[in-house]
Amino acid sequence: MATYKSSGKLDLESPAVEFIEHLTRKKNHVSFFFAAVDLRFEVEPKDSATRKVTMSVLGNLVSKSYKTVEATFTVAPGDDMTACCLAYTFEFEKINHNVEDKKIVESLLTYILLSDVSFKRKFKHNSIDAGYPAEECFKDLVSAFEDDDEVEMGGVDRQKRTFTMSFISAPSMMENFETIKVTITIIPKKEGSRVKWSIEVEKIDDDTQEPDSFLFIACSIREIIQSKIRN
Repeated sequence: MATYKSSGKLDLESPAVEFIEHLTRKKNHVSFFFAAVDLRFEVEPKDSATRKVTMSVLGNLVSKSYKTVEATFTVAPGDDMTACCLAYTFEFEKINHNVEDKKIVESLLTYILLSDVSFKRKFKHNSIDAGYPAEECFKDLVSAFEDDDEVEMGGVDRQKRTFTMSFISAPSMMENFETIKVTITIIPKKEGSRVKWSIEVEKIDDDTQEPDSFLFIACSIREIIQSKIRN
């Protein structure tokens, strides 16, 4: 059974201590680009003195090909103490020698980057609250995306207030991706509604690890959805 490691560094916007507290505020985290059953991250007890966090990587993408996957993060403050540098190490214990690890690494690093930006800028990358009822919000969004030449609509379920859209003409977003599909669901709230979405992508080149490109897609999609929600 083969075991190997993959290491690197990421520059983050958030201060070191605050980011560690934000990342470890809950035990279970779900990948931004996969369902929880396929890929999720479980935080082990943190070491506050060394700012070290260990996460177990779980789900169908892991269990089919690995005995264990573990990621360790250590965060060091930047020179001005307002940002930090995150050093990461992934340790894979494989069952199948012919499996690709890049999706797992990319997904967790993207989650880290999204958590950093969300914490620093105080918003979520996969949900927005709307100040009007769910039915109205659903109709508005469906109509807005049906009129958008950059997307193709599909799977509209009016009872569940959910629909999917695929980007077909968005050069800045499609540069590294073969397909980008977004599933949007409108959830009623006591006051107004919540727009939630998930993203599925297929990369043009699976041999590259580019968490920044996923971050760009996530931010762009949030901006597009927000622009179509009534103020």
